[in-house]
Amino acid sequence: MKFLKNAWYGAIWGDELGNRLITRRFLNEPVVLYRKADGMPVALADRCPHRFAPLSMGTLLNDQIECLYHGLRFDCSGTCTDNPNGAGLIPKAAKVRSYPLHERWGMVWIWMGDPEFADPDLIPDLPWLTDTTHYASMHGYLKLNANYLLVNDNLTDLSHASFVHVKTLEPREMAREIFKLTEEDGTIWTRLFYSGMSTPVFFKAIPGIPEKVDHWLEMRCDPPGTMVTFYGVTPVGRPREEGYDTCNPNITTPETEWTTHYFWGSARTFALDDHELTSHLKELVELAFNTEDKPIIEGQQQIIGQNELMQLQPVLLPNDGGSGRARRFIELRIVAEEQSAAKPLEAVAAR
Repeated sequence: MKFLKNAWYGAIWGDELGNRLITRRFLNEPVVLYRKADGMPVALADRCPHRFAPLSMGTLLNDQIECLYHGLRFDCSGTCTDNPNGAGLIPKAAKVRSYPLHERWGMVWIWMGDPEFADPDLIPDLPWLTDTTHYASMHGYLKLNANYLLVNDNLTDLSHASFVHVKTLEPREMAREIFKLTEEDGTIWTRLFYSGMSTPVFFKAIPGIPEKVDHWLEMRCDPPGTMVTFYGVTPVGRPREEGYDTCNPNITTPETEWTTHYFWGSARTFALDDHELTSHLKELVELAFNTEDKPIIEGQQQIIGQNELMQLQPVLLPNDGGSGRARRFIELRIVAEEQSAAKPLEAVAAR
């Protein structure tokens, strides 16, 4: 499988990265992550150029990594600064690749392609995760044994919630509603709205919530791996501004062809200081992801094996429109990138 490299991918939640070595694989490339003493995040190829030992097995000393195998030391730019062997001469080729990083919205983002194009303004807007004045937020991480496109398909398909998540999030009646699909400057939107339906399970924990509500479920997809679900309810007939709204970023990063890093977040506009509600909603979200989404996506991957889904000619339903457009967008960008005719994704900072 080929990956789009000139794009920002989620690497790690900022509060999980500290002054210690963390190893992860992105787009099939091993990477070691850490923070310098001044807080700046660093990403280097997790491979010593001498014998290809993992640098993540080494020691972090004064913001530099000392390889466990023979003591070569590398700074945050990947330059070898010390060779404790023999006369101490440093070979010219003793250099490790460094990757551009940028920390925004509580996430450390990594650029796996040409550093020249690594413009932070290309990172999609996810302000809900860091706006503590208007939102109460939470986030988490999940490793999935499935291709990232299958995870994207799941997230951009709003109809699956009425079947996969009927116990945790969504009543089945939502599946009959017709969704609207639009594309706006490279961003793909899928929208559903149902008036007078049963209150979704997710919102039943809110004191005083009525049994019937108007319900919106919307997905913003910024390929290759950033999606936001806007999920909320309001009393029947009342404007959206009076309702209970949540913004739920989903960030998928390919680990390998068959495994995916999945970062999820959720921010709500109501009961901002209710920490008990936050804990309850987090348990509900984790239950949905771990016991409902994860098994069906990984089961799907097991059936597909090492084939590409679309080459198997699956039967398509109307709700596949969003995922189909996202797949096509990524495919075209990869082709253009290979032909050296592509520039990075258009800036989305204004959205």
